[in-house]
Amino acid sequence: MDTRHDCAPPCCPAAPAPDPTPCEGPHDAATIIDPHGREVAGCVHHCARVLAGLEGARVHPFASAGSAMEIYLRARELPPCAWEIGK
Repeated sequence: MDTRHDCAPPCCPAAPAPDPTPCEGPHDAATIIDPHGREVAGCVHHCARVLAGLEGARVHPFASAGSAMEIYLRARELPPCAWEIGK
């Protein structure tokens, strides 16, 4: 799961490379686990965007309930690669 990129200010590790949107909140609000077991921590905003685009991904069970719920609710409303259509 290669998600690092150059944006200013520095984005969280979960921010997909082509996604120009800024982080929202702490860069370690939650951790996303992809279907292969790889993990990446990130802000709620970018974790939701990653979750929306990775079939079989999930929020790490040790994330706070509030962050996990917010990520799942946001991801439900997003298409994969939301930045490509301006979301």
